Amino acid sequence: MNTIEKDQLYLAGTYGRFPLEIVNGKGSVAIGADGKSYIDMGAGIAVNTFGYADGVFIDAVTKQLSAVQHTSNLYYTAPAADLAEALVKKSGMKKVFFGNSGAEAN
Repeated sequence: MNTIEKDQLYLAGTYGRFPLEIVNGKGSVAIGADGKSYIDMGAGIAVNTFGYADGVFIDAVTKQLSAVQHTSNLYYTAPAADLAEALVKKSGMKKVFFGNSGAEAN
């Protein structure tokens, strides 16, 4: 069973998909299981804004993973406070709210 077949068997089909399995990438270029290169015109979706295999992003994530990969927002962490500060300074807002989906926006 290939990846697409397994996906269709076990994942809820909540939206349409392109018949392409992405297995690798660099920058804005995605590599399919078919070996072809594709310019990912949807790379702006959520976490893909850095593109694929971005060195700076990988280094930052690796550094953080070696310390604390996740904790509840019931506790304080320097990365959360630092990011909040940067966002407040850039946006001109007084505070920010971190949510895990658009549902919290309301």
